Amino acid sequence: MSNRFSSIAKRSSRHGRPLLVLKVGTSSLVVSDSNGHRLRLALVSQLVEVIAELRQRDYQVVLISSGAVGMGCMKLGIPKPQDLRKKQAVAAAGQSQLMRMYEDLFGTIRIQVAQLLLSQGDFAQKEHWSNVKVTIMECLSLGVVPIINENDSTNTAELRFGDNDNLAALTAVQLEADALCLFTDVSCVYTANPRTNPDAKPLFVVPEPWALKVETKDAGSGLGTGGMSTKILAARTASVSGIPCLLINSSFPRRILALLDYVPNEDPEALPEEATYFMAMDAAQTVHDTRRWILSLPVSGQVELDKGAAKALGSKKSLLAAGVTEVQGSFLRNEALRICHEGNEIARGIINFSSEELSKIMGHSSHRFEDLLGFSCCTEACYRNNIILTTSADSLQNIEVPLHQRRMSRDYSRNFDASTS
Repeated sequence: MSNRFSSIAKRSSRHGRPLLVLKVGTSSLVVSDSNGHRLRLALVSQLVEVIAELRQRDYQVVLISSGAVGMGCMKLGIPKPQDLRKKQAVAAAGQSQLMRMYEDLFGTIRIQVAQLLLSQGDFAQKEHWSNVKVTIMECLSLGVVPIINENDSTNTAELRFGDNDNLAALTAVQLEADALCLFTDVSCVYTANPRTNPDAKPLFVVPEPWALKVETKDAGSGLGTGGMSTKILAARTASVSGIPCLLINSSFPRRILALLDYVPNEDPEALPEEATYFMAMDAAQTVHDTRRWILSLPVSGQVELDKGAAKALGSKKSLLAAGVTEVQGSFLRNEALRICHEGNEIARGIINFSSEELSKIMGHSSHRFEDLLGFSCCTEACYRNNIILTTSADSLQNIEVPLHQRRMSRDYSRNFDASTS
């Protein structure tokens, strides 16, 4: 039974106790002005008190915290560096300061914390991904609040998550969290940037985050790395795994307490606090560990599908090369791809062919693969269990397939069935 229209507090947690992933950005921790950088101590203290109250209400809490570079700038009395090496050194100086702050504040209310510094490499291999998950869950079982940050002091560009909004979403997906909450410097998502567009309208409830299209031309704060676009992407990532996402103004962290009991619907008047509530997607698939892991992988390319293939994915079918109309990017076998239809991403998957191989066999029935490639191979481009939808299954199942594609699909299905019988 779907939890889509249940409050977060009433969602049936896999962990016994509901689990929340909270993310706080640099702009919520450090303010920068003509007088330099300084800690927003009152705000951070409120956040710590809210986490303590959530634990008293029997929630498990994981905190994703940015701020290493901001705290390093404050500690060293310098502006944010632009040079990568200097930024890494400043992050190294600031990370210890960041954890000291959390240790001191949580210590005053007798809560212990743990530090985890991660890179995308920790998510790229499924064994490492599982080890990270086990470590976080063990911290929670010990009554410790895990505080997670990207390892800014050593990560190279190819190992970066890009921003902690992405890291928070992937952590929520990894842990099968009951909700993701992004604390930021605005109260909700707008249809455009309200600072530059007077016609921008607030969005309080977003029923379909995977279909949301808004103008997000903002660069984030001076010390931070994200912006509204990264938060929308994070909300989409959580949503497709069946996890609702809250966007809350970090100046009012207690708003989360009322929102946990809110039953989502499309009436913004019912929202108890000013915020944006991204509703979870109904799970048409079983979102097992492999599918959650696929979401955390960097994508190496993408494929475009015809209507018949897109509709088949909505019906929980494997992806056949016959339905691929275009291959973009250079990728190897077993890498993660975006799967698109009419230019929009509809799924992620692990591909069974390289880009060169798939370009040769796309649009063809599997009985021609050996002639085209020179060797025998599997019939599926992506196995069903290695695909996770990033849009609603209903929207795919409702695609009208042209008559000639229906005939082709039936022919390919018969060949597929014959080859696997």
